[in-house]
Amino acid sequence: MKLSVACGVLASLLVGGLLAAQDTPTAGDRVVELPKFVVTDSRELPPPESWRYATIPGFEILTNASDRATQRLLRDFGMFRQALTHVWPIPQRISQSTALIICGRGNKFNGFIPAGRNVPDAGFASLFLKQGNRTAIVIDLAATTLNVLNVDGLNDAATGTDSGQISVEHDKQLYREYVRYLLSQNEPRFPAWLEEGLSQIIMKMQFDRRWIEFAKIEDPNTVSTQAAMVAELNALSAADDPDSPLLPGAPAEDRDFNAALRRRALIKFDRFFAVKHDSPEATNVLGNNVWAKQAYAFVHMCLYGYKGKYLKQFTTFMQRSAREPVTEAMFKECFNMSYNSMLSEIRSYCEFTVYEAKYYKSKEDVIIPPPPLDLRDATQAEIGRIKGEAMVLAGRMKEARGELIAAYTRGERDPNLLAALGLYERAHGEEERARKFLEAAFAGKSKRIDANVELARFRLADATAKPEAPNGRFSAAQVAAILEPLKLARGQPPPSYALYETAAETWMKSAAVPTREDARMVIEGAQLFPMRLKLIFLASVIASEAKELQPAHALADHGIRFAPDGAAKKRFEDLKAALPPAPPAEPDPAPAATPAATKSPAKK
Repeated sequence: MKLSVACGVLASLLVGGLLAAQDTPTAGDRVVELPKFVVTDSRELPPPESWRYATIPGFEILTNASDRATQRLLRDFGMFRQALTHVWPIPQRISQSTALIICGRGNKFNGFIPAGRNVPDAGFASLFLKQGNRTAIVIDLAATTLNVLNVDGLNDAATGTDSGQISVEHDKQLYREYVRYLLSQNEPRFPAWLEEGLSQIIMKMQFDRRWIEFAKIEDPNTVSTQAAMVAELNALSAADDPDSPLLPGAPAEDRDFNAALRRRALIKFDRFFAVKHDSPEATNVLGNNVWAKQAYAFVHMCLYGYKGKYLKQFTTFMQRSAREPVTEAMFKECFNMSYNSMLSEIRSYCEFTVYEAKYYKSKEDVIIPPPPLDLRDATQAEIGRIKGEAMVLAGRMKEARGELIAAYTRGERDPNLLAALGLYERAHGEEERARKFLEAAFAGKSKRIDANVELARFRLADATAKPEAPNGRFSAAQVAAILEPLKLARGQPPPSYALYETAAETWMKSAAVPTREDARMVIEGAQLFPMRLKLIFLASVIASEAKELQPAHALADHGIRFAPDGAAKKRFEDLKAALPPAPPAEPDPAPAATPAATKSPAKK
């Protein structure tokens, strides 16, 4: 049952062992002296917290919910991920750096909310946090309802609902944030309205072991069982005594666009397309959020509505919007209609939804419930690192530092905690402290890419300031010291452009000629990042020095083809002219570790 859908046109485990309980770990012959933290206030060291820890492919899980609730949520999530592989056209790439934090008690969810995120007429019970390659998903499992400003409660009495409250479906919110996580890996990132529209379509997917129902829209006249009961009791009570008090309505549900946009004015498209990923409209999606439901309606109509009437135009629009600003003129060229005309189409689609849902069925089980999580008590190092780094992503730096330092002050010396501390200190200008932490993390064999790249950059700066070979070149020992942390982290997901660029810059300054194996490491980076023209140029030069002439020419040709202007193109043309003649074509020199789906830049 391998399937694709119309949206096909849009196309972690942290590794680390325990470091010996010492304050002076060794890295080869070097002794690494760790920084000291002086606790001057008891508030800097709060009581230890109790959390549980587990891993699944691509995620570290930190939870303080009950084991039963955590197991149920992650069982559903595992089945959802399996179902998604049957309908999702983009590979679900696994990132090493993703944390899934489940807050079940103690009001812990609020500690991860970025400042200024709350708005009165909408709410949220989940978060997707992202900075660069670092991401985190946070779920508020303790929240069953959210209080929002009731701006459309005229029909509440008749339907038995209370539009000032929104019920929370935790599994759906986890699905939504996971889809946002997958979409955020696209380069360039999809616009916020497209991410939201696709997320709402996919999170509504229904599935069981042998079937999947995708893109189906609910009947707008349906109400929940609880709301129907309240409405009936209120009607009976009013019939007996018109002045009798009414029972409070049931919390409103997160409805599909055809119900949510009833009697609601749509947002003008110039404002709609201007919403960013961190705007309140894109981060508070439960409640009275017209923008979110309009994104749902627009994307659903273009992908599944009117027998594909708008699919081709939508594809063209997406391709153009990835490389130029969205304007009404460009929109007209794609859809042959103005913004206002398209708003009328969406309004009509909400009232009379003509579409084709997708239903897939198998004769045998294709979605298998995953085995129970192997939950255990989290160490204080894991708690401090995962919570602290998620708070960094939320912009809550003071709280983040407190979480990281608390674990360290208690004597935790896990290499990945030291790496997190080193990155935090580096980001805040504490270069000396950062260097010590990163050296200690490397000594403990942490394979974390961003930490090892920063350490390599420190060592590259040292070598640049005091080169040990003639003519300002690096000695073999200096080159080896810079490359050590890069080689340790190489191959860990996700691939890092900075890792390969740092290695290339090192070889460009080396007194020794790179070997073929050294060149192949840089060529691998060029294959993984074919539009990073600086890396392409350096890789071509290094390949030539290592006598890997065929890939050197291929990389130069690729640069000539994709260089954006005359000056950049001429650099590649001059490089091509200076290269020795290429030998007859040989098999792809990339090492076996290169992902099979990666193509040589020359073949792009």
